[in-house]
Amino acid sequence: MTHVMNIFDSSLNSDSSIKYYSVEVITFDGESYTEEIEARDADEAQEIAASMYDDVDYTMVQGCFAY
Repeated sequence: MTHVMNIFDSSLNSDSSIKYYSVEVITFDGESYTEEIEARDADEAQEIAASMYDDVDYTMVQGCFAY
């Protein structure tokens, strides 16, 4: 099961333009991976990053970059 932590407030997700999110994925084995994800909001970015790995414990957005 994935526990999602969102450290950004809703103002970051106020529009629907695509942004780059840096998402850290932690597995139950203690492995840590950082992925650069294109998404419309932080929740979508975390879902995409979590789907890239098996046995995900939690995800956390580390940064956001609009282009």
